[in-house]
Amino acid sequence: MDLPWKFPDPMEEARKRAAEFQRLPPDDRWREIAALFAFGWATVKASPRRAAIEARMEEQEREWQRIQKELFAKHGS
Repeated sequence: MDLPWKFPDPMEEARKRAAEFQRLPPDDRWREIAALFAFGWATVKASPRRAAIEARMEEQEREWQRIQKELFAKHGS
């Protein structure tokens, strides 16, 4: 066993993945995005903390709606 172990640079890995994604045709990009969302929802549904996660998501949604209403009231026509 060779020590110390060397791990890949996370920034380089991110750059590679981004370049791979950018080379995809638009329809494949959307499929990748949809698959990521599906994975996230499956993770939430399988979590023992599902109720807390969903409550937090609802709280964030309410806050985002409040911010939007405030912006439109202030800057909308």
